[in-house]
Amino acid sequence: MDWVLQDPIHGYYGSGQVVFGVRGDFVTASSLGPTLPRLLLPQLLQCLDVLATTTSEDLALVEWGPGDGELSRELGVLLAQERPQWQQRLQLLLVETSPLLQKRQAHHLQQQPLPWRHCSPATLASAPVHGVLMANELLDALPVERFTRGDDGWHWQWVSCSSGHLAWQLGPLLPPEVLHLLEAVGVQLAQDAFAQGWSSEIALSHGQWCKAAAAALQRGWVWCMDYGHSAQRYYSPQRGDGTLMAYGGQQAMGSPFCRPGQMDITAHICTDLVRHWAEAAGLHTCGEVSQGQGLLALGLAKQLGQLSQRDGPPLAQRLARREALLRLVDPAGLGGFRWLFFRRGIHDPGPGGLVALGEPATAEG
Repeated sequence: MDWVLQDPIHGYYGSGQVVFGVRGDFVTASSLGPTLPRLLLPQLLQCLDVLATTTSEDLALVEWGPGDGELSRELGVLLAQERPQWQQRLQLLLVETSPLLQKRQAHHLQQQPLPWRHCSPATLASAPVHGVLMANELLDALPVERFTRGDDGWHWQWVSCSSGHLAWQLGPLLPPEVLHLLEAVGVQLAQDAFAQGWSSEIALSHGQWCKAAAAALQRGWVWCMDYGHSAQRYYSPQRGDGTLMAYGGQQAMGSPFCRPGQMDITAHICTDLVRHWAEAAGLHTCGEVSQGQGLLALGLAKQLGQLSQRDGPPLAQRLARREALLRLVDPAGLGGFRWLFFRRGIHDPGPGGLVALGEPATAEG
């Protein structure tokens, strides 16, 4: 998965051949225009305002895996408009490994007023920032390991290549530490509920990413947005083939072997495992909410109401904006995203907690 997505010559992302949006292989929330950044802005302002009043250090908005750079561009414009006093204090940092995607992002970022630059995880770890780190549809593209129940226990599921065709192949037995990791989030694979041939995946790469995200922050928040399930739902005996799939031409394919290197490959995140790894890395959990609920808490309903005003924009514009808003909260699509919030080095912002969570959050000492 890492190879066919990230290889600089043949990889789907690494080679820069990916096209986001309705004309590409899949639609992301940030490819729907300025709708998403306008809705995310109140939450970012709440967090950055807390940091701006409690430290004299520079502030940063980090986007890890920024795609085309459209979300960072729009947020840069909006943040400069709302807080012009931060013009020289706030910078945008983009973490991207693909040189070709970096060029696309550079083109878009020139069209916003805040200072910005690309940086690596190692650079961030050597000089942690005060700010907000966003991972929008990133974790589902990190590589996963597959495992399956064989006739003699749980095995890794490897990929074989025979006569030019890729297929699953039974690998060695799962090491005890993987079973213990799943047990830590309430999944007991030893139960007889799992039929032979039941398969799923585990993204051990998420544990490494959580360590890198924690190392990038001196004080601030991590905000993850992705398709995800709880451990009990992810590893349900009724979900017999996991969540791994490929996307091409706006269609989901069941097999990740359809056109390797020419399609996106993705797997949902296990929210309980991400929390487990984040807390082990020194991050504190603020809460979790669906994207639909989070956007409603941030004012989506009010924006829908404004579209019905007679003195608003032309009807065609209002209908297009209404469609984009509804797509963001559709529980069968982008509205089913899970938002996970973590913090490091600070209390929650005020007695009411984070706005997007829609309810008071518990602050630790």
